[in-house]
Amino acid sequence: MPSSLLFGINNEGRVHTLSTTGTMWREIPYAGQEFKKLSAVPYFLWALGGDHQIYVYVHGLDIPIRVREEAYENERWLPIEGFSSRLLPTDRYRFSNVDGTVDRSIDKIRLPSMAWQWEGDWQLELTLDGQPLDHQGWTYAVDFPAQYYSKKQWKSCVRRRLWVRSRRYSAMNSWCAIAPLHKDATSEPFIDISIGGQSVAGAEPGTMLVWAVTSHNRVMFRTGVSTKSPEGARWNPIPTPIGSEINQISVGPTGLVWAALLDGRALVRVGVTRDSLSGESWVEVRGPGDNLKIGQLSVGTCAVWAVTQNKQVWFRKGVKGEGAGLSEELAAGCGWVEMVGRMAQISVAANDQVWAVGADDRLVYYRSGVGASDLTGKRWKALHAPLQVSRASSNASLNRDKFHRSFNALQSRPSSMCEPSTIAEWEEQSHSAPTAPTSLPVGDLASKFETQPKNPKAWSPVHSVGSIVGTEVHPEVDESVWSDGSRESCIFAEDEELGWAEYEAPWSWVEAGACTVDPAQLPNWFAEVGGGNNHTEMGEPWRLRILDDLKLRLPTKDLYKEWQMAVDTTSWVHTGEARVSWGSGQFVDCVLQLEWVQITGTLTVLNPDGASTMNLFSLNDITCVQCCSEPGSPRLGIHVPRHSPSLLKFQFSSDAQLEEWQAHFATTCGRLQHVLGKPSEGSVWAVTTLGDAFIWDPTQLESNQLRENDYYVQKFDLSGKESPIKVALHGSFKPGTCLTLTGCIGDDADRIGINLDAHSTYRLRHKAHSEHENTCLHFNPRFVESHIVRNSMIEGKWGKEEKEGDLPLKRGQEFVLRIETTEDAFLIYIDDKLFTNYRHRLPPSSVSMLSIWGRLQPFKLVIKSPEIILDPLNLYWRQVGGHLRRVESCRVGVTWAIGYDHTAWVYTGGWGGGFLGALDSHNVHPMTDSQDYRVYENQRWNPVTGYTSAGLPTDRYMWSDATGKQKRTRDQVKLLSVKWQWVSDWMIDFHVPGGVDRDGWQYAVDFPGTYHAHKNFTDYVRRRRWYRRCAVATTGPWQELGHTKLIDVSLEPVKDDLDSIISVWALASGGQAMVRTGVTRSNPAGLGWEHVSSDQPLGSISCGPYNLVWATGKKGCAYWRIGITENKLEGERWVCVEPPNGGQLKQISVNVIGVWAVDHMGRIHVRKEVTTTFPEGTHWQTITPDPLVLNAAPNTTGFKHVSVGRNEVWAATNGGAILRRAGICPSNPAGSGWFVGIPGNWQQVSVRAFN
Repeated sequence: MPSSLLFGINNEGRVHTLSTTGTMWREIPYAGQEFKKLSAVPYFLWALGGDHQIYVYVHGLDIPIRVREEAYENERWLPIEGFSSRLLPTDRYRFSNVDGTVDRSIDKIRLPSMAWQWEGDWQLELTLDGQPLDHQGWTYAVDFPAQYYSKKQWKSCVRRRLWVRSRRYSAMNSWCAIAPLHKDATSEPFIDISIGGQSVAGAEPGTMLVWAVTSHNRVMFRTGVSTKSPEGARWNPIPTPIGSEINQISVGPTGLVWAALLDGRALVRVGVTRDSLSGESWVEVRGPGDNLKIGQLSVGTCAVWAVTQNKQVWFRKGVKGEGAGLSEELAAGCGWVEMVGRMAQISVAANDQVWAVGADDRLVYYRSGVGASDLTGKRWKALHAPLQVSRASSNASLNRDKFHRSFNALQSRPSSMCEPSTIAEWEEQSHSAPTAPTSLPVGDLASKFETQPKNPKAWSPVHSVGSIVGTEVHPEVDESVWSDGSRESCIFAEDEELGWAEYEAPWSWVEAGACTVDPAQLPNWFAEVGGGNNHTEMGEPWRLRILDDLKLRLPTKDLYKEWQMAVDTTSWVHTGEARVSWGSGQFVDCVLQLEWVQITGTLTVLNPDGASTMNLFSLNDITCVQCCSEPGSPRLGIHVPRHSPSLLKFQFSSDAQLEEWQAHFATTCGRLQHVLGKPSEGSVWAVTTLGDAFIWDPTQLESNQLRENDYYVQKFDLSGKESPIKVALHGSFKPGTCLTLTGCIGDDADRIGINLDAHSTYRLRHKAHSEHENTCLHFNPRFVESHIVRNSMIEGKWGKEEKEGDLPLKRGQEFVLRIETTEDAFLIYIDDKLFTNYRHRLPPSSVSMLSIWGRLQPFKLVIKSPEIILDPLNLYWRQVGGHLRRVESCRVGVTWAIGYDHTAWVYTGGWGGGFLGALDSHNVHPMTDSQDYRVYENQRWNPVTGYTSAGLPTDRYMWSDATGKQKRTRDQVKLLSVKWQWVSDWMIDFHVPGGVDRDGWQYAVDFPGTYHAHKNFTDYVRRRRWYRRCAVATTGPWQELGHTKLIDVSLEPVKDDLDSIISVWALASGGQAMVRTGVTRSNPAGLGWEHVSSDQPLGSISCGPYNLVWATGKKGCAYWRIGITENKLEGERWVCVEPPNGGQLKQISVNVIGVWAVDHMGRIHVRKEVTTTFPEGTHWQTITPDPLVLNAAPNTTGFKHVSVGRNEVWAATNGGAILRRAGICPSNPAGSGWFVGIPGNWQQVSVRAFN
């Protein structure tokens, strides 16, 4: 779990943070303002200052907050003038929003506050749906509002263009003042503040709710607060019941609001939903007893805790935040439960963990044992975390006596801590921060602070909304750095002289809203102080001497070698019942028997009687063992591509039985294939649709094939086979390749043929493919005519024959035919004598098949290749633990992965995890991931009853999947296995492409159609999407990387040496590009993110080599990055590349051999004529899925993912097959055809590490 922060205020009003990965309280740099109260959600901190005004602190974000302002300029065509900005009275504004309803004049769009800065000037948007526009950016339509086109037509009467400008929140890591309610800030100061609501069901992502209380006991709701607008828009007063004087308020993650009254009662806000974020009304809740008045409250997700004025702690039972917006009972709960302990203040985290400040000792306490089944926990545990004091700390502004008093308890400290010069420097430093609230009109006070501060980057105190107290910190250049080497916390000072105090600071406030602590893995905050130093005794000389003496007591010779082994582990049999399906047939009962003898194993499938055999094969034939379970049916797929059928599916009675067999197969097959332990750095990674990660390690194949002179050799024994024979050649027939065939010609032979065939070319005509054959070399001895014909067939047409030379082959005699490939010709040797050379008419690298026909008996075929010979059907795929959506690697072995919940993971170099036990695992860690199940509710309109779930007989199911072909009801949805747990109920999805109305419905003319958010007159059907989230807990060799959620990542070393810096590009979940700094082989997680701005949100990114970075936009066009150098890995700017005609790109992969992309229609596009001087290329070449691809796996309609290595291109189809591209060479960078691998439900593959 990545680090999160607990916040606290000490008795001096200074804010401190404690990271879950750290052990010390660190102070947020003091900027002249003390604080009374805090409220936090991750990255956003709202506080009540000592001046009773509100401040915001935004921290720890890897991606800056950027907002793109848009204004559409509209014009109408007039008969004499042409296009003019004079519009009709019924038209929209000259500058408007997208639908024309809001005036968006460019000169009226201003920054919300001084905390924002413009990034550049207004610019024109020059693309429309991914397609480029002319330099003026106009799009044309018949009228407002209508479909806009990039080209002007004779009927185009209106046009518009889009102006854009980005602004950035520049007050990161500094306190930003929120405007007071009145011009005189002292006339109605604030007395409480609370932030929450980050998980309101169905609300826009990034929504947050801020509530406050003023000294007049008015309740205020801050509108417009979100991750894109940290300060919000304005304060709205919320009416309260007459006679209710509120003095404290708390809002939970789901938007549930409780408020404490001065008379000891509480009010609960009901009706907080996505449509009404401030709620509908108040409900009164009585205090715990007659004389027990509630003093302070804190709201979690399913828990409300309170402290009464006599310092007793109370828990409110029956509260459930997820349903609180719709149910008064779930919001208000049903009764108070008294807890042990006396506390002054309490804070509940989003996961319902509880923190408090002790009433008597002012220590911070944690409530242990809180879980979903027991929300009240077991007991209070005190935190023991020392306070780190530095030169920039709170004591900087204290006088010397107070400083000495505070440090009497220090046990050991540098003597320079108390030197007068140091303290004088501290005092001087503190004057550079203004101590007056900077957003208030402070009158004469301001003159005191008009001296030039020491730090020139400090913000001067300007009397305006959003003015900033303190400094915006730039981690790269300032004296301040991120704590613990991580960017996931606030900014802290880097001190040469750190003091750390064992005394416990008296705390006045603790805030846990941003703290996520796993009760099963608590941080190191609770270790008791003063532990012994037992570990030092381990290396004492006397201890080592005794150990050596004990070793000498036993003789070294083996005493037991004459004895027989008590348990023989070299041979065993594992038997169990299952059900088996051959190919895609029905499941039938069977008995499985896995037998291991010494160094080999067999799998036998027996009939249920256990006597007769259904099937039997060696474990050597298994290339992959995959989980292919369906909900309620634990299933295992066994791939044996050299047998028929090539896929066996076994169904087991329980998940435990499935995992037991899976572990047995993994260990036995791994031993046979020599792939136990750590995989090599050049491994190929792949991920299945169920989230399982697999590795193919080329090490064993290389050692089997590599022969003398660095050539790879593959031999075929053809002696028992009769012609015609076809042999697939999986080595690339590049220059240097040599093929040797030995055989004997029949006595009655008339003609024989030996062909080097390439993949066929397919043409799509009238929805049917026509096949055109290609032959690189046709070698055809004709004994009647006494010559040898050489020729080539290109797309089904023979070329000109070559017949020169005599006929050295004789009937009835053996021969040796050797064909060598050079750059420009095949050299043909017969019986070791050069017969002729045949100039290439097709690229030799496109050779994929050897065909032999005629009266001829071949004996032996030997292929010698400069590159590894790779048959994707015969690769052994080995599983590693974890649940992932995609994995990307690079050639030095650094590997990153992304989960379904967009969490980033870094490979630890271990193996095992998941279903494999501890003995077969190394360097594994706990992992979690979550997924959404989705179902669609469909309805049809009829004139009498309106919309109902009674459809026509020809309609789709009224509860279905997205296609409408599969019936899906909410009750039918089951979890995949016992490892998954539901973490939410069924909820309406308000974030469906195309938009929804306030109830979640989308409308269309008919099924299936294009759906839109608002009902039109002609709409007869509607649908809405429901979702339910589930989570899985597993283990794997992966380490979680920070909080930032990713949708894509790409890695490439800058240099060829192993210790090179690695260029890592990633896309955050909002489509923002980022570069990870400091990634090396020894530090695969790197140091921190640097944001790279782009005009459009991006959908996919790839780099390779490091200075060639391409991306696809969310609208389907491509971009490449210019200006990347070794010292500036982030480059300078993006350049747009038009997408292929009629295709919107969704995924891209680049490397030395080319730029490849997949579009939304499942086609692959290759960028042609890419050179070092012209790296953007000139045009796209399209590769459509041919019959070979479409038949590779069931339900295949196109490509899903492509991965480009240094000299390999692999792809995954949407049916789940892996493909390897053949025939790629400089003259044909798109290749000539595909070699098909196993159909293993693959969704992604990465060959970037494979050399």
